[in-house]
Amino acid sequence: MHELEEAGLTEAHVDLKAFSEDVHRWYTGKSNKPVLRAIEKLNDSGIELLVQTIYMPGIVDEAEIEKIAKFLASLNKNMRYRINPFAPTFAHEKVTRRPTLEEMERAYEVASRYLPNAIISRSCYREYPTPPPQKTWITVYPDLTVKRRGMKDQAEERLSWLSRIRPRESVVEDWKKEEWDFKLRHSLVGISEAKEYVAKEEKAGSGSGPVKVKFPRVLHDLTKTRGIELDFDGSTTIGEVLERLVEEFGEEFREKIMDGSEIKRSFNVYLNGMNIKNLEGIRTVVKGNAEIIILSWVSGG
Repeated sequence: MHELEEAGLTEAHVDLKAFSEDVHRWYTGKSNKPVLRAIEKLNDSGIELLVQTIYMPGIVDEAEIEKIAKFLASLNKNMRYRINPFAPTFAHEKVTRRPTLEEMERAYEVASRYLPNAIISRSCYREYPTPPPQKTWITVYPDLTVKRRGMKDQAEERLSWLSRIRPRESVVEDWKKEEWDFKLRHSLVGISEAKEYVAKEEKAGSGSGPVKVKFPRVLHDLTKTRGIELDFDGSTTIGEVLERLVEEFGEEFREKIMDGSEIKRSFNVYLNGMNIKNLEGIRTVVKGNAEIIILSWVSGG
């Protein structure tokens, strides 16, 4: 791991398909022991680590996720852990179905008993602060083979795999329908955000104190800072906070993150850990002591 740190690796995402050896071998054809060892070593290093699992009803469900959560918590109770839903469109065979929201919620509840940083399906962006977006990444497979890939490579590989068993035209059409149902995406993310939001809302209390705003790296050249505190006379709204930021940083700030009166799709805004798309959008009420985080999307797998 020392060599990886010296080479400049700062963040690693590890797919832990299953904790049970038999399930992992059935799933991947390989042992999960190298994956478990990699997680242990990355946890001991200075490299930021995110472990993720795909929820597959009847295969990798709550029972398996609990085993994974226990293992990760034994290494580091603050480890970041993400649970993604199985997407049948991208599967070689019809091994199972897409999980329901209720199943994803139960999986989250199980994982969060052991890991307070468990989250649900945030695969389109990373938490603040974000590193500069990367055009390619290095994928290490369970058999320890290595390959550098980009988004186009990943897309073409998936289409190629699926086209072996289905007409390519139907695969492409299914993919267009699949990527991503934003309503479902935000419903899933809301599962893990709701608890954070309620806790921070309670902390905000009477609404006294400044509103804290954090900016993603892509805005740092404009803001010259990672964050700012704003004072308001009583409660306000996200829209009014954005207007104050325009006053602070100029019209260029508006052009960067706004499309008319709406926030651009390339940005998400979080109030006390909750995506405002799951609240009242820019009309969401903001109290004092609140924390607002502006996130930029970066490509991920």
